[in-house]
Amino acid sequence: MNDPIDIKTKKIIPTTKAEKFDRFLVLENLHQNIISHYDTWGSFQQSWTNKAYKTFKDFDKYIVMMFLIRNYWQSLADKFTCLSLDEFYELENVVIDKINLIHISNELNIPKETIRRKVNELQDADILVRKGKSIVFNKRGVNYQKPDTILDFLSSFIEKKSNLLQGNDWFGASFKKEEIRKFLNKYFTIIWLRFFKLQIPFLIRHRNVFQDLETWVVWGNIALNHQDQMRKAREKDLLAENNIRRDNYYNNMAKFKIKRGINASSIADISTIPRATVIRKLKWLMRQDIIKKSKNLEYQLKNSGKINKIISKNTIINQEAVADFLTDIFDYMKNSNFKI
Repeated sequence: MNDPIDIKTKKIIPTTKAEKFDRFLVLENLHQNIISHYDTWGSFQQSWTNKAYKTFKDFDKYIVMMFLIRNYWQSLADKFTCLSLDEFYELENVVIDKINLIHISNELNIPKETIRRKVNELQDADILVRKGKSIVFNKRGVNYQKPDTILDFLSSFIEKKSNLLQGNDWFGASFKKEEIRKFLNKYFTIIWLRFFKLQIPFLIRHRNVFQDLETWVVWGNIALNHQDQMRKAREKDLLAENNIRRDNYYNNMAKFKIKRGINASSIADISTIPRATVIRKLKWLMRQDIIKKSKNLEYQLKNSGKINKIISKNTIINQEAVADFLTDIFDYMKNSNFKI
């Protein structure tokens, strides 16, 4: 069968071959080095999340924008059309048809009135315009979510996972960061559509647990510090029992004793969330009994509290989603007709 051709752009869109990687093999291989895997994923996710927050200082507004742009990329894919990074950001405007606020509300689990308010705020900021049931992003609005440095971070993350998998016969050779970056640039709307399909549910799961994403980010900085110290301690102790698995990773990390926590000022500096807001979120987290404060005013994880069970379950779900994403990316690069 010939590759499909978009009748408007005349572009040949590569189709995937029958063979695909088994995502369970990818997942299991990632978790053979589970501590380093979580460390690299956590570092990447922190970088991306911080950049997302800086855009509007409002996570809900950013998620609404992500959802709308994702729908546009999906419409391109449905028409067998793929745009490179340069081609997409050269567009003068982006039109998303048939917008339904109730549908957005249901998918994002954000109240309809909040969605309406965020869309109105984006319109007031001259980022988009509502025209009937359609939304039009102008060039300035499209550029608000341009990945820039995040493409480098994602390329580095994929390269590290490629190096981890290269020893397996079913995977083959690894990829270098530069060829990954070229691939992401060339097939940008396809790859970033898949990336947003990872990130939007990821953010919503955390929003559901922590009530808002600012609280999750505050908790996340504490968790990343805790995780980093656990990794360093285990690297020094070569005789430590390797009893950490995918299903018990979070519980093991939360009860791991560390020497130093992280203070409110450091969290504010890293996340760019105002210190007063950070302190308010820390108080909420302490009331949930999932963090504790030391005598020197540093915060650490605490292996208690009811929502820790939900966090632990989400940790498993999230890493399965990461494995799915990586499987798809490596399938695109190795098992399809997509070429750099």
